Amino acid sequence: MSDYKPNSAEIKELRAKTLAGFQDCQRALAEAKGDMTTAEEIIRKKGLQVAARKAHREACEGLIAAKVDEGLASGAIVEVNTETDFAARNEEFRKLTCALVDHVLGVGPDEITEGSELHEDTLHPHGGRTVKSVIDETIGKIGENMGLRRAVRFKAVSPGIVTSYIHPPGKIGVLLELGYEKGADKDKAAELAHELALQIAFADPSYVVPEDIPETVLAKEREIAHEKAREQGKPEHLVPKIAEGMLRKFYADECLLDQPYAKDPKSPVRDFIKRFGVPGATVRRFVRFALK
Repeated sequence: MSDYKPNSAEIKELRAKTLAGFQDCQRALAEAKGDMTTAEEIIRKKGLQVAARKAHREACEGLIAAKVDEGLASGAIVEVNTETDFAARNEEFRKLTCALVDHVLGVGPDEITEGSELHEDTLHPHGGRTVKSVIDETIGKIGENMGLRRAVRFKAVSPGIVTSYIHPPGKIGVLLELGYEKGADKDKAAELAHELALQIAFADPSYVVPEDIPETVLAKEREIAHEKAREQGKPEHLVPKIAEGMLRKFYADECLLDQPYAKDPKSPVRDFIKRFGVPGATVRRFVRFALK
């Protein structure tokens, strides 16, 4: 047993990251000799971590907005932050968010600079306002600091469509590109894309399929699974098989097509897609933005 004694600040930090108990965090930090990363891994290997590992879940206020064009050929999603939820519900803040998502849809996220002129400016039809000036104007009206935190635009490869979904009141948003075979019913594809966006908003996957998981992430999950199996006292020759079962559970949590379909939990999403009957339906990519 390590002689290292973690201080209260270290324990508090580890609890905030993992939501594990005080004594569990204290023991993990002692075992890790104060190394926070190692302590987090110890918590996870012992099955004590219940906090989500989603980096996109930030503790901040604001609003998420999305927009697709009429032909569903492209779409954009933005997260705009402010200091309080009260400000996020302000009409001026909502107008700012709409202006910024219009801008991203028109020119793409790479063109968001302080001096870039708004792509669309319905409130000032003669134009001339920059991204920075419209943000500064809203700050002046509301009296809180704010800014565009992140933005994504998808342009669909034909045949394909882009869809979006914002879960009221605007704290979760999804942008998704769906491909399909030439000649497939576009309206039906749009229905399928909407259902999949709802699934993503609800179940929060990180990847489309297991093959999308980076090898470094997979190697770490495999290591953790092996360690958990050993700590359960399983015979060494059974550890690899048990670990693979744990990995399948990881896929079902993190990969969209392997997740249980929210409206029919006994069936994975991949089977729901097949049953829906859109020839060649393929989820090409998605993003999910979330505010706490």
